[in-house]
Amino acid sequence: MKQIKNKPLFFQNSIPTVSYADGSKVEHQPLAEQSQLTNELFVIAQLNDGKKIIFNSRTISYKNEVFIAPLPNPVHLLINVGIENYNNSVITLGLFKNDCQLKENNKGVHLLNLGNDNTNQNFNNLIKFKITAVVSLITALEAFLNQVIPNDFIYKGFKKDKPYNFNKKQIESSSITFKVKLTDVMSQLIKKPHFSKQHSKIIAIIIQLYEIRRELIHMKTSSEDWLGLYFKITGGVIDIDLEKTIIALKKYMNLVQPNSLK
Repeated sequence: MKQIKNKPLFFQNSIPTVSYADGSKVEHQPLAEQSQLTNELFVIAQLNDGKKIIFNSRTISYKNEVFIAPLPNPVHLLINVGIENYNNSVITLGLFKNDCQLKENNKGVHLLNLGNDNTNQNFNNLIKFKITAVVSLITALEAFLNQVIPNDFIYKGFKKDKPYNFNKKQIESSSITFKVKLTDVMSQLIKKPHFSKQHSKIIAIIIQLYEIRRELIHMKTSSEDWLGLYFKITGGVIDIDLEKTIIALKKYMNLVQPNSLK
């Protein structure tokens, strides 16, 4: 699956004119000449074609060198982490057939080879890739939902069965469930009352992904024996159709904020 296009968190095409109160121009010292750099910067850079851009950055220091680049949007990074790990899971599935010690002829049943640790590395990798994809995709969506809500937005919902107005801080807290934020809050935000009903299939796929991520994060061990300890949680990870889930996630985001993902 092709990854989406990353976008900077903040990127401005025009360069503002900065001057002091008396009207004199502010002279900017080149970064290389500054004796000390702050961790957080607004940078004016010139591209190869002579065009100037301005972006915000968080510096990275490594072996006494400082590196600067535009901060990427975490939503895009996390979606691409999910897609990358989905792609890795597909590649890993293709390795299974050549990694078997026993095959039931004409039955399509295969026992994978066991290593020195009594597990199969390809099988382990498949679960690892899918876990990483699940966590990354839901984290991306949660960030997206918070990102698109304006600071002055008020959600008209209910609290203890009584009408209540929630501000953005309350929407981002545990006062509002993920499902309510995904459905009712977004419906009010984009002013489409029937949004959830019209796109119920997409939303159902996303909620299934969320439930698996929730189980993974808490990893509750209520089983009475080792056999069932993580059986349900791991089974959910193995069974989820990541391709269908990623497609649903991208469609949902573009419905809420058109052309936000490409």
